[in-house]
Amino acid sequence: PIENELDDDDFSSLVIQSYSYPNLPALERYRRQADTPAETTTLTPEVKDVVPEQNSSDTSLGPKITQPSGPIKLMGLRVEESDKEPKIVDELITSVLRETHFYLRLFGDGFTNETIIAFTHAPAQYGDTCDHLLNGEYKVSYAESDSALFYLLAPPPLDDYRFYICAKNSEKDHFLHQGPEKWKMLATHNKLLPLWASLILIVILLMLASLFSGLNLGLMALDRTELKIIANTGTEKERKYARAIMPVRAHGNYLLCTILLSNVAVNSTFTVILDDLTSGLVAVIGSTLAIVFIAEITPQAICARHGLLIGAKSIWIMKIVMGICAPLAWPTSKLLDYFLGEEIGTHYNRERLKELVRVTDHVNDLDKEEVNIISGALDLRKKKVSDVMTKLKDCFMLPVNSILDFETMSEIVKSGYSRIPVYEGSRGNIITVLFIKDLAFVDPDDNTPLRTLCQYYQNPCNFVFEDVTLDVMLKQFKEGHKGHMAFVQRIEEGDGDPVYETVGLVTLEDVIEEMIQAEIVDETDVISDNRTKKRLARPLNKFQDLAAFAGHHEHQRVHVSPQLVLATFQFLSTSVEPFRVDHISETVLRRLLKQDVIQHIKLRGDEDKNDPKRYVFSEGKPVDYFVLILEGRVEVTVGRENLVFEAGPFTYFGVQALTQNVGLAEAPAPSTLGSLQNLNMDSMLRHSFVPDYSVRAIAELYYLTIKRSMYLAAKRATLMEKGVLGRGGTNEQIEPEVDKLLREGENHRIEDIREDRPREDNAKPFVPTSASPHTNATFKEKEPTNPEEEKLLKK
Repeated sequence: PIENELDDDDFSSLVIQSYSYPNLPALERYRRQADTPAETTTLTPEVKDVVPEQNSSDTSLGPKITQPSGPIKLMGLRVEESDKEPKIVDELITSVLRETHFYLRLFGDGFTNETIIAFTHAPAQYGDTCDHLLNGEYKVSYAESDSALFYLLAPPPLDDYRFYICAKNSEKDHFLHQGPEKWKMLATHNKLLPLWASLILIVILLMLASLFSGLNLGLMALDRTELKIIANTGTEKERKYARAIMPVRAHGNYLLCTILLSNVAVNSTFTVILDDLTSGLVAVIGSTLAIVFIAEITPQAICARHGLLIGAKSIWIMKIVMGICAPLAWPTSKLLDYFLGEEIGTHYNRERLKELVRVTDHVNDLDKEEVNIISGALDLRKKKVSDVMTKLKDCFMLPVNSILDFETMSEIVKSGYSRIPVYEGSRGNIITVLFIKDLAFVDPDDNTPLRTLCQYYQNPCNFVFEDVTLDVMLKQFKEGHKGHMAFVQRIEEGDGDPVYETVGLVTLEDVIEEMIQAEIVDETDVISDNRTKKRLARPLNKFQDLAAFAGHHEHQRVHVSPQLVLATFQFLSTSVEPFRVDHISETVLRRLLKQDVIQHIKLRGDEDKNDPKRYVFSEGKPVDYFVLILEGRVEVTVGRENLVFEAGPFTYFGVQALTQNVGLAEAPAPSTLGSLQNLNMDSMLRHSFVPDYSVRAIAELYYLTIKRSMYLAAKRATLMEKGVLGRGGTNEQIEPEVDKLLREGENHRIEDIREDRPREDNAKPFVPTSASPHTNATFKEKEPTNPEEEKLLKK
C-alpha cells in the first residue's frame, strides 16, 4: 500500500480508469504495472513514452485542469525518459546521473497545470512546509487530475544522495513536503571517473588485458620440458629468456590461475568503465570489439610466435600480479595440484619422437641423412637380429680341413672379409673364426693346414638367438669381449630335446647400417647389401686378382711362386716403359708371363766363376732379349774401365733389344701406331743389341727373359685386341689368336745373329755405356777405331 487511504486494488483501478494517456504503449505499460503494483513504486524505466516536445508559448500539455481538486498528495513516481539510463540504488530507489535531463512522472491527487515541484534533502512529514529547498523549481509539462509529467535537470548529489519532493499548485503557495516514504524519493549519482581519467584507464586496461591474454597462450604453451631444452641448446638470447621464465613457469597452476583471474578482472573493469561513458547497445558493441580484436586476437597471434621474448620481458609484471592475486590464485592452484596433480610437461616416447623429427623435417635444419640416423637409432630396440643377419648360405666360409696355399689365400683376399667362419662337416657346425691378421706370417708355399692355424689361435665364436634385439647386440659389440661377429641360432623344437640350428651371422657393420639407414660399402665389398644381392659395378683391381696368376702354364719349364709372378706383372706394367699399358695391354702381358720366359741358373761350388753358363749378357755379344732379375744376385761389369757393381731383384737389362728401330721410346698416337702388317715386316728385320757390359750370376738366379720376337708378337696381339674391343667384342673372342701369336713368337729364332758374324761397315749399333737403369748414362754411337787401336784394346 502507498497510503493508508488507498489499498493496492484501489490504486491500480485509479491508474487504469482515471488517466487518459496520449498513446497506446503507455496504456499497455500501466496495465502491466496494475498487474504488479510493486513496479509502480520502484519506478523501473523500461519503456520510453512518446512525450510531445514542450512548446515555448504553452508549457502545459494535454487537457487544462484549472480548478484544483484539493491539496497535492504524491503517491508514487517514475522516471519516464532520461539522457542516461537510470539505475536502482539502495532500498530500490531510482537514481539518475547528475546534470542530465529526464522526464519524471508523479502519481497522486491534486495536480493542475500550475503545479510546481522542487527538491530538498531534508526529510519531513507529509504536509510540512519545505524550508531547505535546492536551487531549481520545475513546472508541470503535462498534467491530469491523478498524474503529472515534469521535464527536469538532475541536481548534483550532496552528502545524502536522496532527494525528497516538495510541491505546490500556485506561485503564491508554499511548497509542501510530500513525505519521507522511499517510493516518494529520487536519487542522483556522479560518474565513476572523470572523462580524462576514464579514457586513460581504458587504455591501461586494454593493454593489461592484451598482456594477460597473450601470456596465457605464450607462457602456458612453453612447458617446462621445452624451456629446459631451450635453456641448454638455444642461442645466447634464447637461453637468457628461458632461464628468466623457468622459475615462474615452474608453478604452472599458480601462474594459470593468476593470468585468468587478472584477465577476467581487467575485462570486467573495462566493461564497467565503458558502460559509464556510454550506454546500451554502444557499450555492448564497443566492449565486444575492443576485447576481441585488441585484447584477444592480436596479442595471442603475436605471443604464439614470440611468446619466449614477450614472456621474458614482462616477467616482472607477472611476479607483481602473482603477488596481488595470491590470496585467491594460490589456494586455487593448490586445489588443482591436489586433484589434477602437478604439471609434468611434454614427454615423447620413441614413436612420437621419431614422428616429431619426421613431420618437422621441412622447418628444421636437419639433413635427410641425419633424420634417417635418428630414426634408425630409435628403432634399434624394435628390430631383431633375424631381420638384418646374413643367411648362412650367402656367407663366405672355409672348411677346417683346407690348406692355406696360394689358391686358398687368393680366395680369402678376393672375398674382402676380415673375419671368416670355419666349419667342420656341415656349414652349420661352426667351430671357430679365422681373422685375416692371423695370416700375416703364413707363407702360401708352406701349404699350412687351416686346422693347425685355428688350433693355435683358438678364436671364440659368439652365438645369439634370432629374437635378440639390435640394441642388445650393439651393447655386446661395444664391449668387445666376444668380437664384432655373432652367429644367429634358431631353436628347433620337436618331440625330443630342442635343437639349435645356426641360420646366419650378424656383424657390427650390420647394426650400424640399420642405425644410419644406409649401406656401408668399403673398398673390398662385392655386393651392395645382403638382401638384394646386387653386385657393385666397380672396376676390378688387377693387382688384387691373385687367382689370375695361380697355377702353372703347360709350356713353362721353370716355375716360381704366383706372388712373384704378380709382383713381376705389377713392376713391368708400371715401371718399364715398353711394357706399359699403352704398348702392351694387361691381358696380353698376363698371358705373356705364362709363357716359357723364366730362366734359372743354379750354381755349384766347383764351377769356374767365368763359366759361360753363368753369363746372362756378355760384352760385345749380340742379344735379342730383355732380362729382368727376379731372385738372386748378379755382377755387372761395364765399359772399358771394367767398372763392377752388383744388382739384385727387379733390375732389368737389354731394353734396347726390344725398342731399337721399333719406336717404343714414347707412347705412339693412334694414327701412327702402325698395323699388323708393319709389325710383321718389322719382325723379319734382322736387328740385334750389342751390350758393352757383362752380367754374371754370383748366386742362384731366377730371371725373366723376353725375346724381341715374343715382344713383337705381344704388340701384334695388343693391336688385335684393341681392334676387336673397338668393334664391341670381348677378350674371350680373341684369346685363341693371342695365344697363337705368343706361341709363334716364343718359337721364333733369329738365325742371322751369330757370335762370329762380321759386322758390316754401315752398321752403327747403339751401345750402352751403363748396364743399370739407375745410372745417368746415355746411349751414343760407337766411334770407329783404327786397326792399331783395336789391337791394343785386344791386348
